Amino acid sequence: WTQALLLHCQCQVVAVDRSPLDSGLMQHNNVQFISGDAFNYRPSSPVDWMVSDLIAYPERVAELLDAWCGQRLAHTMVVTVKFQGDSPSWKDVEVALHIAQSHGYWARAKHFFNNKNEVTLLIKSDATPRNPVAIKSFYEVSWPKSDS
Repeated sequence: WTQALLLHCQCQVVAVDRSPLDSGLMQHNNVQFISGDAFNYRPSSPVDWMVSDLIAYPERVAELLDAWCGQRLAHTMVVTVKFQGDSPSWKDVEVALHIAQSHGYWARAKHFFNNKNEVTLLIKSDATPRNPVAIKSFYEVSWPKSDS
């Protein structure tokens, strides 16, 4: 995700993971790496995007969503929910969607063809964050300021 965000969005990325990123990404000027538990990370101010592809049980992802949505820490979120077995638990997906919606976010789930055991949640707030800024485990992205 870090590389994709840098390539396609030309943004600042804060990557939170227990393991170091690829050495090229670790040395990139637009990447700040934080070694740690992504579940405990909170940005100092609300961000534009949070992208999460954590390997965790759906219940932990729901807790993460509750914290981020409840504190309105991101305007837009793309969160992967991973499942054991051959297919997703749609009940767990509904719980995650309900959590986001209960905090005033629009939320939708997408089951991509190539990800049998994953469902991607697309979550968006109507409110604009105070500080334009997203989350491989975890990324926080700052968009470049426009001149206009």
